[in-house]
Amino acid sequence: MDGANNIRNPIPQWLIYGHLWLALAVVAQILWTGLFLHEAPELWRYTIAAALGTFAGYATMRLARVRGPEVERYPNLSWYRTNRVLITVLVGLSAIAAFVMMWPLWGILWKWLMPVMALAFFYVTPFTSASGRSVGLRSIPFLKVLLIPVLWVVVVVAIPIRLDLEAHSSLTIATFACMRIPLILALAIVFDIRDTATDDPALRTVPLVFGLRGAGFIALFLLICSALFEVIFLRGLGYVTAGWTILFGYAVAALLILRAKPVRDPIYYALYVDGVMILIPLCVWVGTMF
Repeated sequence: MDGANNIRNPIPQWLIYGHLWLALAVVAQILWTGLFLHEAPELWRYTIAAALGTFAGYATMRLARVRGPEVERYPNLSWYRTNRVLITVLVGLSAIAAFVMMWPLWGILWKWLMPVMALAFFYVTPFTSASGRSVGLRSIPFLKVLLIPVLWVVVVVAIPIRLDLEAHSSLTIATFACMRIPLILALAIVFDIRDTATDDPALRTVPLVFGLRGAGFIALFLLICSALFEVIFLRGLGYVTAGWTILFGYAVAALLILRAKPVRDPIYYALYVDGVMILIPLCVWVGTMF
């Protein structure tokens, strides 16, 4: 285990290893979508449930890997193994709380939620191969980098729009979701750059296929596409200032992509890169105040 990349303070451990920061990113992304809804009185309920579900889902995926041979190489998996009982209890409580929060909305959202829950479960399953490694959809070549953005945009874009009291067509929901995909996909590629040294070559991730420089270029291209989509969208709604302030968030994201290296630095990736999903909505919100 690389001690240099091991977080010892319990607060950032829970924030990063425990994915509380990622749960906050889900909240920020949902509220970003909510800024442009006409009226969604149940959005608060869904937002809390989604945050709880994010913690429970990601923690479950980590718990599924603590018995694998790779656990000694990753400080976060070692942390999960050490705190397995406590985290398992918290996962159970979070899942129950999320289910209770979502119960009034289940009738209108089950068609969206069931596929998300199924894909999240099979992404990293509790089952292991003969070698002791966890098996799941993440082991299928090329699928890892595509599945994560799709799941994210369904959770933070498509479902919140579905909660709007003003009805939206499936095409409209899909269009809004597609606007967010380039951003999430770009960040997913950055994490693949981080994992280049440890990923199985059979996974055929973007950096393994196109090289580190090629992967960085693709991530930057997707980021620029996302920025153009959002600026055009904001200006079309009359949020001219927000069309400028959002560029600060994208500039920070571009800098992080340019500096990405195949090194497992939890602060750089799990705090800074994941933090882009909080920073950009914050920049939009600030811009809408003027």
